[in-house]
Amino acid sequence: MAKIKTKERRDLLEKFKAFYDDLSLDSLKNLSDIYHDDVSFVDPVTQVNGLDDLKSYLNHGLANVSSCHFAIYEEMVNQKQAFVVWQMRLHHEKLAGGLEIVVPGTSHLVFSEDSHSIRHQVDYYDLGAMVYEHVPVLGWILGKVRQRMVDFE
Repeated sequence: MAKIKTKERRDLLEKFKAFYDDLSLDSLKNLSDIYHDDVSFVDPVTQVNGLDDLKSYLNHGLANVSSCHFAIYEEMVNQKQAFVVWQMRLHHEKLAGGLEIVVPGTSHLVFSEDSHSIRHQVDYYDLGAMVYEHVPVLGWILGKVRQRMVDFE
């Protein structure tokens, strides 16, 4: 098989960025344009294997979301992998009273050797900043813990 060039990987990364720029239930139909059938996806919540499981996971996660946007502002890409730095902007009806939640993060993408797709993705972000801080009682407790840690300095 011919070696896939970095330019082709950059093109795939552009598709990835466009997909996550306006992530919605409707956009999930385009997963196979980006991900390998046997994709492995890992984030602070879970690990899923396979395109169908990734679709189910994202479908579940987007169920109560009114908008989800990933602004990717840094990237490094070569023939084998890419790293992207992003800011997720999320409106979820059950978190933060539906107000916008902003969470920074990064993703490590490993490309399939035999196809023009992403074979493995690991997302790194603060799950507390995304979820726990916006649940009323937990948010209050986490705020108190943080304040105590600052007081120790």
